[in-house]
Amino acid sequence: MDKEALEKLLDGKPKEIRHKAILLFNGTATGAKAYQDEPSSATRRNWEDSEAALNKFIGEIGSAPEPEDDEDKPLRTIAAVLEYLKANDWRVTQTSLYRHQKEGKIAPRRDGCYTLRDVDKYARNWLKQKSTGKKVAEKAEEQQAKKLGLEISILEQNDKKLKFFNDREAGLYIPKELMEIELAGRAGILDAGLKHMVQSRIAEWIRAVNGEMKKLGDLLHLVNSDIDEHINSYASALSYQVVIEAEEDAPAEVTQISESPETESKTEGGLVPC
Repeated sequence: MDKEALEKLLDGKPKEIRHKAILLFNGTATGAKAYQDEPSSATRRNWEDSEAALNKFIGEIGSAPEPEDDEDKPLRTIAAVLEYLKANDWRVTQTSLYRHQKEGKIAPRRDGCYTLRDVDKYARNWLKQKSTGKKVAEKAEEQQAKKLGLEISILEQNDKKLKFFNDREAGLYIPKELMEIELAGRAGILDAGLKHMVQSRIAEWIRAVNGEMKKLGDLLHLVNSDIDEHINSYASALSYQVVIEAEEDAPAEVTQISESPETESKTEGGLVPC
């Protein structure tokens, strides 16, 4: 057998069969050339043995049946098709299968058999799975919708992060430590302003109510106690959405606040409640 005939015979064969055939063919060619270069009984015997091994192997692969494709494996009756479908997680009844057969949704080949390829295609197009209660196409659409929803959620989260970053860079948020300084300063201003107002106007309050001037100290103590209670409530911790910037060895920036109760903070930006 020449090389061209061997290659034609090996076309479509598994890799291990092709490899062994090539080795035997090359061994035969080598034995023939060795006999031509140095004719002897030994070289002739080697050549003949190699050729015999090659011919035997060719005979074996030539007579071996072609492996059957599982997808082309036949189901000989519609009852066999029904059994196969039920065993492979498809929701189907004998009545619905026979109806689909009459409608042409599943049809046998010319020999009257149904191939697995055709049966699987029919099931994917027309039947629901037992495990999901849905057709393959419906399940794929549902998975695609979930995937799309997840992608949209990720995009929205990224958009929120980008907006927050841009707002922070634009000065719409202040660092937490500056916020605390601002709150403490405002509380101190309110405290001092209220106490000063009480001290300067308490006599007028007493005269306005025809009170006794001797009790000025007691009244002042009572009013200041009430103010302290109010200030403590005013200065209690509140929740804010702030930017926390941690910089090593960075000097703390202190916002300057005047003693006037009407002075506004010099801190750039504003506070946004959570």
